[in-house]
Amino acid sequence: MILVTGATGFVGRRVVAALAAQGRSVRTLVHSTSHAHALPDYQGDTVEGDVLSPATLERACEGVEAVIHLAAVIRERRGASYQQINNQGTQNILGAAEAAGVRKFVHASTVGATSDPGIPYLYSRWMAEQEVESSGVPHTIVRFSVGFGEGDEFFNTIAALVKVAPIVPVAGDGKALFQPIAVEDAARCLVTTLDSEVLAGQTIEAGGPVLLTYDEIVDLIAETLGAKIKKLHAPMGVMSAVAALLEAMTPRPPVTPGQLKMLRGNSTTDLASVETHFGFVPRSPRDNIDYIKRIGLMDAMKISMGFMPSNVRDH
Repeated sequence: MILVTGATGFVGRRVVAALAAQGRSVRTLVHSTSHAHALPDYQGDTVEGDVLSPATLERACEGVEAVIHLAAVIRERRGASYQQINNQGTQNILGAAEAAGVRKFVHASTVGATSDPGIPYLYSRWMAEQEVESSGVPHTIVRFSVGFGEGDEFFNTIAALVKVAPIVPVAGDGKALFQPIAVEDAARCLVTTLDSEVLAGQTIEAGGPVLLTYDEIVDLIAETLGAKIKKLHAPMGVMSAVAALLEAMTPRPPVTPGQLKMLRGNSTTDLASVETHFGFVPRSPRDNIDYIKRIGLMDAMKISMGFMPSNVRDH
């Protein structure tokens, strides 16, 4: 039995599908059974619970041989801070896994995880990794660059801005580098890790086959949409002030001050990382982001104003 936390999320639903396709016995941990629509073909066991509830985690880990831990937040909200979900939540699931005698713990993290508390999200990811490494549970940590695929936030948000604005604002010089990885490929990496003795105890970084600057990603999205745009490069300080204002006024602003801080560094690793560690060549975002074409003008306007439609990103 394999437990998947964050099972209804962007990566989680693909992991569950990949495990099911292999005929594996799967258990999912979900906040509420009302989220089951995110896994329409799933026939396995489900535990309704929360990474902040040790009692539900004990039930979830009962009889489990391996855990793929995906539950995390990329935006803080009331009752779900980085420290609570990414740090304490990881500590809680590790405690339950160790008590249950789990033999493999696969932890999904982020390229760029850092010990610098000045970048709160990446710091929380690093802190979670420390919990995993200091635990008594056999583990592998897989750090991913930004993911793309139907239901993503990064590419869809930029696509929305491209649709509604002939001039697209870019924070800083637009030269921050990314190595986008397809969400299905990220899921494949995690599932492959379950059976790999070579990767045991390691921290692996995984990204796509190409490096793209932020500017190049905006250009690729505009090209895919057939849109003619201009980019306005604004000082990071100005963009941070605007982002802070939007964060105070809207439930889900297109960008947050914390996300802008991450643009000061690169989200990259070895271009051959996936092939080297997982034995396959991941797909490139070029010719693989047609899903952004399904964003209508009204959806684009909502996203730009801080409201993410559920038909675009429903997790």
